[in-house]
Amino acid sequence: MKMKIAFAAVLAAMLASASGCSINTNESAASAAAENSAASAGESLAASEDGKAAENAASVTLKGSSAEIGAGASGVTAEGSTVTLTAAGEYTFSGTLDDGQIVVNAPKTDKIDLYLNGVTVNCSTTAPLRVIQADGVTLHLNEGTVNTFTDSVNSSANACISSKDDLTVKGKGKLVVTGSVKHAIKSSNDLRIKGGELELSAKAAGLYGEDSVQLTGGNIVIKSCKDGIKSVIDEGGEAGKGTVTSENATVDIQNASGNGIEATTGVTVTSGSIKIHSIKQAVNCKTQTLAEGTVVKY
Repeated sequence: MKMKIAFAAVLAAMLASASGCSINTNESAASAAAENSAASAGESLAASEDGKAAENAASVTLKGSSAEIGAGASGVTAEGSTVTLTAAGEYTFSGTLDDGQIVVNAPKTDKIDLYLNGVTVNCSTTAPLRVIQADGVTLHLNEGTVNTFTDSVNSSANACISSKDDLTVKGKGKLVVTGSVKHAIKSSNDLRIKGGELELSAKAAGLYGEDSVQLTGGNIVIKSCKDGIKSVIDEGGEAGKGTVTSENATVDIQNASGNGIEATTGVTVTSGSIKIHSIKQAVNCKTQTLAEGTVVKY
């Protein structure tokens, strides 16, 4: 079935947004800090989206320009303001890095679970969260917490949260990501959003999964200077990849200067809702399918 897109175009707003695109990193950081101070982010146990605690998770406390690793923790090291995870396992992060980085560089067969329990990571030179290698990384947003990642205009990375392998976001907390140079969250493989409240600001795409972007939950707001959601493979890439699917997610793409959703192969919305305010097309791909969900350009 061809996707039917309801257009409630506001011409004045579109013309206004066409004049330029900027992101306010200070506003996002201040808002997140205020919410974190009000939330109960100091709990020692991480709670996943189903309420089960990650009781055996290794504890990592970020302390401005350094990090403290809990007793008995393995598979994690800290050198200055860089924390590196090198083995499969569950890791609970809390605290702040003023100018640092969390790096995942584990064997290709290892799965990594990061429980974010009120984290703020800023990095002036590269991605504050970078996955070099792993079988897959899951970010668990603990309920009642706000977790913030911000890069700078001097960053050399392709995204604020950058992953070479599969990346999943889930939970009942909030994730605030600011990509000051390029994308907010990017995976070179599959990017999955299963839950949480996401507030994404980016100079390029808000969500970018080269193989696919899969939304199966969550409340997502994207402020993008280019495409809102993107899944594009290089010419000659594997057939069938470059897809965006959405089920039970609520998405609001605001002021995208490019397309609302850009995909090489197809976009499928089976349930939930996607609102798009874009300069170009709401959806640009080969095939578009809408079942019970709605896509509205406003």
